[in-house]
Amino acid sequence: MKKAIGIFVSTLLVTSVAVGDIYTDPTGDISTGNLNLDITQVEVTDDGLDLFVSMTVADLNADWGNYLLFINLPGNSGSGDNDNPWGRNISDLADANIFSGAWLTGGGGDDSYTYYNEWNHLNDSYIDFHIDWASSTVTWTYYGFVDYYDDTLSGIDFEVATTGGLWGDPAIDLLGGQGGNWGGGSAGSWTYYEFSTVPAPGAFVLLAVAGFSRRRRQ
Repeated sequence: MKKAIGIFVSTLLVTSVAVGDIYTDPTGDISTGNLNLDITQVEVTDDGLDLFVSMTVADLNADWGNYLLFINLPGNSGSGDNDNPWGRNISDLADANIFSGAWLTGGGGDDSYTYYNEWNHLNDSYIDFHIDWASSTVTWTYYGFVDYYDDTLSGIDFEVATTGGLWGDPAIDLLGGQGGNWGGGSAGSWTYYEFSTVPAPGAFVLLAVAGFSRRRRQ
């Protein structure tokens, strides 16, 4: 029994718990027929330390596409309206503090920025971008994000978008708001995500030991 308890407790100590929310978006609500630009859902998750944002589209089986993530830290000043590092024509996202963009053309890549009076590149060591071709999902991971901000914030505002490849292109699809046509504009809107409350590892251990103790007394 002692050995079993030791294994169980050790597992709890090294296992993180991630919880989050899934936000759905209608399929076929874009003005073009590009399935790789048609957002179907966004999942925002955190484990008390890191933040994960996963955007799923109808079909990612294409060798091009551009995917954007905007984050607003409530109560903090950020960029002006229709102001983003890629020059995309997307309004109603004033006060954005963090911008991440990824592209699939030419082998793909990603780029992230923070806003302090102007847009500045974010250190790559703080963020990771991953593509899951099987599920047509792109995921941004911000390391240490929740751990850093949860003393001052209870959550974030965010928006995601798909777009073309040129300066001035609109968003073709957005989680909130309406997409645009080629050569036109588009308007997004903020969606709020509240950070999860994850008990400290010690709390799991105490609960586990208590559970085993009650079982033994029975």
